[in-house]
Amino acid sequence: MALVGLFNIAKNYDVKQLLKGVDFQLNEGERVAIVGQNGCGKSTLIKIISGEVTADEGTRVLDKSIIIDALDQMPTFKEGLNVRDAIESELTDLSAAKQRYEALSNLIAEDFENKVLLDEHAQISNYLDHHNAWNLDDKIERVLQEFKLKEYEYRDVNTLSGGEQRRVALASLILKKPDVLLLDEPTNHLDVYMVEFLEEILLKEKFTLLIISHDRHFINSIATRVVEVENMNIVSYEGGYDKYLVLKEERMKSMAKTHDTLLKFLKREEEWLSRGVKARLTRNQGRKARVFELRDKAKKDPTLIRKMQVDLEREKKSFNRGDDKGMSKKKMLFDIENLHYSIVG
Repeated sequence: MALVGLFNIAKNYDVKQLLKGVDFQLNEGERVAIVGQNGCGKSTLIKIISGEVTADEGTRVLDKSIIIDALDQMPTFKEGLNVRDAIESELTDLSAAKQRYEALSNLIAEDFENKVLLDEHAQISNYLDHHNAWNLDDKIERVLQEFKLKEYEYRDVNTLSGGEQRRVALASLILKKPDVLLLDEPTNHLDVYMVEFLEEILLKEKFTLLIISHDRHFINSIATRVVEVENMNIVSYEGGYDKYLVLKEERMKSMAKTHDTLLKFLKREEEWLSRGVKARLTRNQGRKARVFELRDKAKKDPTLIRKMQVDLEREKKSFNRGDDKGMSKKKMLFDIENLHYSIVG
């Protein structure tokens, strides 16, 4: 089931156009990683999906019953809250639902044929199932332990470091389990054990996710689809990051082959055009115009393919390998393989 849809989206910032003609759909249970060069529009795309930013053109459609929530780069908290209070304050709906369920259970014990009570009881049961909130206190304890927040449990959350506050915000979100969760660099400030726990809970509880991350292992473990923002639009690849590299390589080869076929066809058309007489006939003006269109396409295609190659090479240089920072190989950043094609024209 589609939870969010974008149709023909365009977005400009000043004179720069970031997105043009973008169509995107997020289905329930999907875990989509958004990738692309810095400044290409990844964050803008996610903000349009969340509703934080309005597109200049196009339509955003979403199921109005769903809740979309996001991990802030710099989360803020109310004054006077300790770490546990800050987390529990985000879970009031779940706690209230659990209390109401227990109250209904007692009422039904004395009035077990009351359809109104039974229907509400079933609805709340489904809600608690969806959010896996039956043992919320136990889950809070585990998250505090796994994210190494237990020692700060009763400390004022606003006295923590930025990285610790991000862990508190992330803990709240995974316990809250919104219908769609947007994660921008979620593995920042997490050690490898915290990342493994995060992967475990996101997979086990079947989150619907949109992710921006430079952590290749995390994307490979989590993503069901990779969406690349390039040339103001998006291209979707099924699978994790390694699969994305393979599929993108295949796409580039296909584009190069198509370009070669185009050049051969254009050569024949140019020979026809050079004959001159027939080309000047009125009935052949359409064919002549088509030759000029093909010339433009023949110029643009190799430029586009070369840009894709350059982007991949730049990405290889931009993202350091985890080994270089003394990190576990499981937290290795993108290492893009060299991709070379011979482009004619």
